[in-house]
Amino acid sequence: MSIKVLVVDDSAFMRQTIKSILEMDPEIKVVGVAVDGEDALKKIGFYKPQVITLDLRMPRMDGLALLTALKKTSPLPVVLVSSWAQEGTEETLKALELGAVDFVTKPRSEPSEEIWQIADELREKVKAAANVLVEKIQDLPEKEIATVSPTLERSHLQILAMGASTGGPRAFQFILTHLSADFPLGVLIAQHMPSEFMGIFATRLNGMSQLRVKLAEEGDIIYPGTVLVAPGGLQTRLVKEKDVHGGEIIRVHLSREKNLYQPSIDEMFFSVAEIYGNQAIGVLLTGMGADGARGLQRLREKGSLTIAESPETCVIYGMPKAAQELGAVDYLLPLTEIPDRICTLISEQNFPAKIK
Repeated sequence: MSIKVLVVDDSAFMRQTIKSILEMDPEIKVVGVAVDGEDALKKIGFYKPQVITLDLRMPRMDGLALLTALKKTSPLPVVLVSSWAQEGTEETLKALELGAVDFVTKPRSEPSEEIWQIADELREKVKAAANVLVEKIQDLPEKEIATVSPTLERSHLQILAMGASTGGPRAFQFILTHLSADFPLGVLIAQHMPSEFMGIFATRLNGMSQLRVKLAEEGDIIYPGTVLVAPGGLQTRLVKEKDVHGGEIIRVHLSREKNLYQPSIDEMFFSVAEIYGNQAIGVLLTGMGADGARGLQRLREKGSLTIAESPETCVIYGMPKAAQELGAVDYLLPLTEIPDRICTLISEQNFPAKIK
């Protein structure tokens, strides 16, 4: 049976083009189109779509307002078809926080035949969205923030490395807002996302978290309580260097090596495993494909602790499933339990701190 899709866009050209792109796949059927959010709300009950493709900037009711309304009335998987112009990046990230499953970037100027360049990606993401359970895109439950009290003694563990793809922005938001400012490990995260979005992604996380969050730059040092976000379009690795006193410091090294994913979660995990050995916690969150699975396996082989998000909360149970099948996972947990487990693991690794 075909996946029923409602296309929402104020541009007649884009509505027709997206319809044509999607219906090139026999598994997808565009059952209707809408010119804005108000029109979409009227048509959802009639067409009963399984997935919505959504433009963000529309008259009357825009995409963000529609997402807010859908959460209350008709929760459905939504794939954004969004401009990557600078002024649109923050809106896209806000939409992901509101429950949109994923997004593809469309040309800045319309009408444009460049939209066909994203045809395969759009079809793939619509088909993936059709398999997402509505419960997984609702608001995550509020939890009391866990606190790990710092001490002067060194923890056996030194770094928390996390990776995600589809559904990752909300997952990272949840975890980082449940770690306190005195979190004793350095944090490195990789999210599959175009480079144009990464700076604002880091800025938004910084505004929500008690930790300092910034986009990683060449030469950045891993510090406790600081979250470094791997930039898009590059590979993020770690290198060990001597400092002026003869000690060792660990810095970020960015490179333009080609890989299917930029940043590659696998490459980041491989580097963390090489530098930190058994002193890391690796976390693999929601996402399509298998990136990060082999890297998590390498971390576990080195003696580090590994966590993967379980299917009950994954927007897409792809990467964690691949890791589980490799035997790379120590703890398979719902997202809501991961922050507490991270704190517990730190306290158990000869770190005399209390979780409050």
